[in-house]
Amino acid sequence: MHRKKKLPPAGEFTADIIDLDHEGRGFARVDGKATFIADALPGERVRFKYLRTSRDLDEGQCIAVETPSPHRVTPGCTHFGLCGGCSMQHLASEQQIAFKQKQMLDQLERSGKVTPIEIAAPITGAVWGYRRRARLGAKHVPKKGRTLVGFRERDPRFVADLSRCEVLHPTLGLKLDALGALLNSLEGAAAIPQIEFAAGDDTRALVFRHLQPLAQADLDKLSA
Repeated sequence: MHRKKKLPPAGEFTADIIDLDHEGRGFARVDGKATFIADALPGERVRFKYLRTSRDLDEGQCIAVETPSPHRVTPGCTHFGLCGGCSMQHLASEQQIAFKQKQMLDQLERSGKVTPIEIAAPITGAVWGYRRRARLGAKHVPKKGRTLVGFRERDPRFVADLSRCEVLHPTLGLKLDALGALLNSLEGAAAIPQIEFAAGDDTRALVFRHLQPLAQADLDKLSA
């Protein structure tokens, strides 16, 4: 006999965020229990809903910020919250760097028992359009008459329906719609689940994974 899965509590709840976890989720203790809340920042008081509960920890989604962090910013991408490619666009860029440095130092100490004597200043670059390598999902959706190209949603079962990506190199990030339209025109559109992208200073490369041989007409379109 299978035991019925327990549903998470319904309604809204309040939490005070005290830290970030390695995935960029806010960490709180709600009634003494570790609770990880997406899109919440340290120092904030937020309202959230539960997504999943277990014996040792709970997971939730921030739905309103009652007391905002001074480091909270407006995400620069309209797809933030749906797309799983970014998790910290609501945090100021310099604070993202500080968070990543802290995560690295914590891992060195925890896993390697290493404490650096001196820490160099982080090397930083452009905030947007900096990502030169990526692996994107592709999904032909006959009901929509479209082929989606993008990162996975936060729910990794689905490919996010993206029109553009602000962190990808603009030679691809601004052309996701065009790439999706190209794939949709192929006879073998449903056979392409994944695209890898790499950009150098003067050269770009796209690698299309396909689950069955493509027709010559499709190969000609991709080459063109």
